[in-house]
Amino acid sequence: MSDDLNIGKGRCHGTARLLIKPVRAVIELGALQDVLSSTLNCVHHANRTGSIDDFIAVALPQMHKGREVMRLGHEIELIGSEDSLSRLEGMDGLATLRRRGMIEAIEIGETWIDPGATGAAYVRDRSNEKYTPGWVRRTAARAERRGKPVGKRLKPMRKPDNSTLALFYGDAVLHIQEVVAPVSEAPLIVSTYGFSSSVAPAILPVMPDSARLAGDAA
Repeated sequence: MSDDLNIGKGRCHGTARLLIKPVRAVIELGALQDVLSSTLNCVHHANRTGSIDDFIAVALPQMHKGREVMRLGHEIELIGSEDSLSRLEGMDGLATLRRRGMIEAIEIGETWIDPGATGAAYVRDRSNEKYTPGWVRRTAARAERRGKPVGKRLKPMRKPDNSTLALFYGDAVLHIQEVVAPVSEAPLIVSTYGFSSSVAPAILPVMPDSARLAGDAA
């Protein structure tokens, strides 16, 4: 493990999986966001402080369209190596969730990468991040540092979009889109947040509900 914090992208081996599933009481009490935030922050910390050759990817196989926005579902599947997931399992965030009884028992399992089988990538869609309040603040601050005019007045604006899921990391908002495609032997490259880019989607060995439901309806 490096003393420097990682930035940018790293490789996910995709040979092991860890399912994070809240208990029914957490769902009924509306505390799912606490489980999501703790899990995602642990992944981000693990990828920032671990090896760039051993990142963890985040899969959200129960993502689905609600009436107005994309919904998360109740399960978070983490894909990596046995070593990276073991390290994640011991972090304070997940330890706290277990101690409080907020998640079901977790166990690292093996994945089966079968080229050609249906999988899914979870990609960050940056097009939705323009003109959000955070984007406006960062753009104005960057222009001020450079001594350049901002140009026309920037106003926060956000068109309705139910094709991406908004995930919050403090003031930062990531918009995530699910891409269903065949699994291949291509390297899985993800960011420190655990998501891939639309230019190079990392097709993970997971079966998303969207593909399963489409198959049942066919």
